[in-house]
Amino acid sequence: MAGDRVTIVRAHNLHAALADIMHAYGITRIRDQHVFIKPNMFRGAAVEESVVTDPALVRATVALCQDLRAHVEVGDNPVPNQGRTEVEIAGQCGFIDAAQNCFINIGQQSRNVDIGHGLLKKVYVSEAVLNCDVLISLPKFRVHELTIMTLAIKNQFGIIPGGLKPAIHARFPKIDDFCRVLIEVYEIRPPDLIIVDALTCIDARGRKYEPGILIGGTNGHAVDYACALVAGLDPWRVPTLRLARERGLFDPSSVTIAGDMPVLKGFRAPFMFPLRGRIVEFLLNGCTFYGCVGVPISVHRDAGIAVCANRCVRCTRFMMR
Repeated sequence: MAGDRVTIVRAHNLHAALADIMHAYGITRIRDQHVFIKPNMFRGAAVEESVVTDPALVRATVALCQDLRAHVEVGDNPVPNQGRTEVEIAGQCGFIDAAQNCFINIGQQSRNVDIGHGLLKKVYVSEAVLNCDVLISLPKFRVHELTIMTLAIKNQFGIIPGGLKPAIHARFPKIDDFCRVLIEVYEIRPPDLIIVDALTCIDARGRKYEPGILIGGTNGHAVDYACALVAGLDPWRVPTLRLARERGLFDPSSVTIAGDMPVLKGFRAPFMFPLRGRIVEFLLNGCTFYGCVGVPISVHRDAGIAVCANRCVRCTRFMMR
């Protein structure tokens, strides 16, 4: 399958690396087209934390698309936190400056989409995503306490207005059910191009790596599969990948990787142990969604599970990572 090709490019020159990926996947004739760029900004974070898309990647992507005379918009739907708006969170991430006057608040206008099958049935999606001609997704390469890694498929959860995300988590507390929902949301409007930010990343222990690469493709499952290999993980530990393979959404044997693929030595994902999934589901179902009040949760990094320091309304942050 042509869509199962994944390209890994060293980003010594970020602009040149981006141009190579865009050319490889035909994102060159976009004059007068509406291009929407979706980074990952699940919370306000500085670039040094390596948990949101590097604003330098956002800036370079905007500049390249504008050089090609496209109409560009940038946005994401983070969960409102501590009273901060989407625009304020974007400012903390450095995306307002990086977007060069192209950032918009996509949570203000949404449309109810009838999926008609699966678990979700219907869901609100930001109109800016539905209306664009070209959708470029810029996920961050990082681990996730619930889904093991958060990459191309998980990044599409951001097309849903932020305030609705905790409600979806509440409806589907089982890990596999929630990951099926992530796949359903991805299929509403798959990106035309995915460029994973693996310039820097951190593992489940907080250890920082500097791969200095971009991972591009058009099939989110194939891209996530390649990312799992870069992390040195068994791809089938990532529940979205396992479920996608079971549903025949991609064939791992048909995935081809162009470019040199580094493997991060010692990279640690959330620790797996028997009944881990049930423990995480119990904590999330019993604590995150039912009237918690108090202080934020902490995360036991070696175990890869959430541990409540108290009862907390803000522990949905764990789920949003």
